[in-house]
Amino acid sequence: MIDNQNDFATHFTIKNFDNYKILQVTEAWNNGNDYKYILAKNKKQIPDSLQKYTFIKIPVQRIVVTSTTHLPALELLNEADKLVGFPNTRYISSKTFINRLKSGKIQEIGNGASLNTEKTLLLKPDVIVAFSSGKDQKRYEFFEKNNIPVLFNADWMEKNPLGRSEWIKVFGVLFDKAKEAQKFYDETKSNYLKIKGLIKQKTNKPLVFQGGIFGDKWFVPGGKSYAVQLIKDAGGEYLWNDNDSQGSIKLNFENVLMKLPKADIWLNPGSIISRNTLATAIPQIKDLKVYKNQKIYTYNLKKGSNGGITYFETSTIHPDWVLADLYHIFYPDKTPNYHFYYYSVLLD
Repeated sequence: MIDNQNDFATHFTIKNFDNYKILQVTEAWNNGNDYKYILAKNKKQIPDSLQKYTFIKIPVQRIVVTSTTHLPALELLNEADKLVGFPNTRYISSKTFINRLKSGKIQEIGNGASLNTEKTLLLKPDVIVAFSSGKDQKRYEFFEKNNIPVLFNADWMEKNPLGRSEWIKVFGVLFDKAKEAQKFYDETKSNYLKIKGLIKQKTNKPLVFQGGIFGDKWFVPGGKSYAVQLIKDAGGEYLWNDNDSQGSIKLNFENVLMKLPKADIWLNPGSIISRNTLATAIPQIKDLKVYKNQKIYTYNLKKGSNGGITYFETSTIHPDWVLADLYHIFYPDKTPNYHFYYYSVLLD
């Protein structure tokens, strides 16, 4: 038995045996279940003691995934042609999958919260890669009862950006392309750590605000969140650095106005993509240096032809691209002639 050691991912493990592999997913959602999957070319190769666990025949020939974050792994492993169904296809930004969708090779199967059971069954997938909040188990149990295995992807539970990217190894196992998946991950990790290593000598770090207003409340990332880890690794000083939350924080306008004037950079002001719209919604910001200096950035301007935002699809597997963007935003003099992967300055 060979036990694959992960670098940063904490929500899956892979154990390789001569004729089969064991994939274990731990805490598939907050305080959620653990799952064990047995992957092999033939179920007869599996010991009797493991027959009770979900079996997935590999390499997978027909797959359904349920989040755009799952799509890049298929494309990177040259397995895009194995995708037969996807919900919420309007959110796809990849040209490869949009073209396959237009040609009828990928079927629309509902939305993430409610898969069309009849359409999905007719596709006869070898596996459905799902994500769950823990409140939607019955719909997935239905597929299991109809001999379609459901594999829960918990990449979104990982707190380290490289931990999320490391989930390509799971897709590598599904398609029997572990070496290719490892190669991609190693390159991503190397790129990420190289940029992170540039920060050690930095002393005057820019003060960063991130978040937007919805209704009368502001939502900003918690100080121990995934988003803030990216800011720290790129050399930014987050304004709520001392907060212990791993999720988002809901704040009153007064709380925000105490700190926002200090900000050198403002990231992701909600769905707003222009300075004029932002100033109309929040007139108080016109006097702030971050507004006057045009240092407000969004990832909502980079979209695929379907309207899907590229960041939401590929940033999970490419945290090095996100980090490169943030490093340029924080230290533009260090990266002249840089071209953003995701971010743009807010439009006028």
